[in-house]
Amino acid sequence: MTSLFALLVSLFAPAQAQSCGELAPLPAATQVAWISRSGRRVWGRSELEVVRVTDLRAWLRDHPADSGRLVQALGMAPRRGGRAARVPYKITIFDVQSDWLCRPVEGAALGAELGGVLACEERDARPTRHHRKGFTGCGYSLDTASSQRGLDVMRVRWADASSWGFCVMPLDRFISGA
Repeated sequence: MTSLFALLVSLFAPAQAQSCGELAPLPAATQVAWISRSGRRVWGRSELEVVRVTDLRAWLRDHPADSGRLVQALGMAPRRGGRAARVPYKITIFDVQSDWLCRPVEGAALGAELGGVLACEERDARPTRHHRKGFTGCGYSLDTASSQRGLDVMRVRWADASSWGFCVMPLDRFISGA
């Protein structure tokens, strides 16, 4: 029975690895953004799902959008938008070191480097409550509106991300000034 299981795993593991696309490399220090509902708070040990600010601005240049469409691109709202696309959001921007980040890639070996960032531990590579709709397990989101690849995502602990300070503003304000 064990050999049958091993055979099935070996048959499906390469297919699963090939279904994920390449991840963009990161410099040693970068700016990341955590997008959340306006009233959402986190604790010191909380893990945040973040995207690079440069990737976010590039997406906004290519896809003129409002906050509802952007949260769909991040996989935080369903295809039709619904309530998740209509509530107010905020953006929190952090300066971080790449070694504080991890990539949520399911099935990645512990300590594997993916685009200059280590893979998250197995418990941190699962979808977070607010990102289930667009979770791919590949280190990037699923754009729920277009069913296309969204933005590269990483995880960071709040305590690490906030250690160099941060900036918070309404997401609509960031979009209008991006």
